[in-house]
Amino acid sequence: NPISCYCPAGEDSFQLDMATTTVPVGKVEVCHRKQQEVPLGWGVDANGLPSQDPEEIIMRGGLNPLGGPEELAGYKGYGLGMLVEILTAVLPGDAAVGPDVPPWLTTRLKPNNYGHCFIVIDPRAFCGDKFQVRLLNYIQCMRGLSPADGQESVLIPGDNEKREEAQVAEMGVRLNQSVAVALKVLCQRLDVMDLPVELATLDTSNAVACGL
Repeated sequence: NPISCYCPAGEDSFQLDMATTTVPVGKVEVCHRKQQEVPLGWGVDANGLPSQDPEEIIMRGGLNPLGGPEELAGYKGYGLGMLVEILTAVLPGDAAVGPDVPPWLTTRLKPNNYGHCFIVIDPRAFCGDKFQVRLLNYIQCMRGLSPADGQESVLIPGDNEKREEAQVAEMGVRLNQSVAVALKVLCQRLDVMDLPVELATLDTSNAVACGL
């Protein structure tokens, strides 16, 4: 149940895009493709116990809510996830809710039937034309705070993604080889032609199944 928020601030912006679980399911799937264990705290097995097996988490278990176990206030992430689902699934009236949402698998037998909720706020109704200037000042104030020992700087939501976007524009998209191999398998399955030479020459004999 992700939450996204975008606020313009002149040439800058605040860009929050987050899961209400410790990590999104996509990160667990990437670990599965890399044949790597996930860190403890990301998910649980079919019995609700901590698991580091990405296949167990995706196929039979589930993701931990933001915060993790109860002693680390995971109930807050759980409540936040329910709030998102009320707005995106209960409110629309006919979207799948809770356990009725199909598993995140290509083998599912019915449509996802996901719901969405979009809220647009006109800041001029609250503070006239001052919003973007005030937000820019706030952003610059936060970035100007002293970082913790060993850290280069204080970041705000969206900064890492902006850096990655600039690097991709200059150097291209970087893929882990296991992920690239899985992508080639998917392209072959869907009869995608004219693959880039970097994909076309990959050996797919040991590819992890793309069914997750």
